[in-house]
Amino acid sequence: MPQFNRTGTIQRGAGAAVDQLSRDFDVMDVVKEELDGLVLAPLFETVDAQSDNFKMGKVTTALPLPTRNLDTEGIPYTEPAPGFSKEVDLYQYRQGVRITDTLLAAERYGVSKSMVEGLVRGPQWKKEYQRAGIFNNGFASELGADGQALFANAHPHENIDRGSWDNLETGALDYDSYHAMRLLLRKMENSQGYPDIVQPKCLLVPPDLEKVAKEITGADREPDTALNKKAVINNVDVIVSNFLSSTSAAFLIGGKMGDERGIYEAELISLNTKDTKPSDNPDIVWAKRTKFMNAVFAYSGKNMVGTAG
Repeated sequence: MPQFNRTGTIQRGAGAAVDQLSRDFDVMDVVKEELDGLVLAPLFETVDAQSDNFKMGKVTTALPLPTRNLDTEGIPYTEPAPGFSKEVDLYQYRQGVRITDTLLAAERYGVSKSMVEGLVRGPQWKKEYQRAGIFNNGFASELGADGQALFANAHPHENIDRGSWDNLETGALDYDSYHAMRLLLRKMENSQGYPDIVQPKCLLVPPDLEKVAKEITGADREPDTALNKKAVINNVDVIVSNFLSSTSAAFLIGGKMGDERGIYEAELISLNTKDTKPSDNPDIVWAKRTKFMNAVFAYSGKNMVGTAG
């Protein structure tokens, strides 16, 4: 099995740089990984954290409907239901690369510094995996502030007297299940159980469902039927993410913005790069590290509906 050292040092005679000293090659080029497919960040609301522990609480504003009451009668005072809260821990992520003076002097192809471009790309991919994890685990271990899985059919209202709400659909993605998801968003309720309509904005799918998703959203006539009925209410964007782990799950995301999105990235330290060249070792001529500190979490799924397929 191929091996390479993981000391974080691109040096002569070891690791990924050994071929750069070989005279067997006429050309040595760098294989570059582009940052394609990072599409999930716009779905999340970014919030600033003040420490490595972040607690989010919300208050509701919806009140019961007014009742008949004359000026001479006592005023029926009321208050909104208390909201839910959620607490998460932020974790720090770091990575570094070094280049030695000897390698720069001995290398034949001049590509050493190009090899470290992944120092920034790696953290970007890490963040995308974090965001995708909200959806990948949303049917089981990713819990909202109400203690239920992000996608569930029995979320309690903040006012428990009003019962529950639903953002879980079942079955494979097709024209019917798409409209069932749209209907769940359309029938979304607020904390008092009153209509809180969510307009669908985008359909998030893995590459395996891209064809189906675009057929659904781009069809002039209803697909998979011989009735030739006109396709309606399918004007949403399709977002395809290679970071989704399921080949059958699909998610319909609403158009709410700000805190009403319901999924967050709390950030204490934004992604940054700094020099780490040691002052006592002049032969380490290039050394940098990347670092960020964050937590990605779900608070509420009222702006989205999911099906595991």
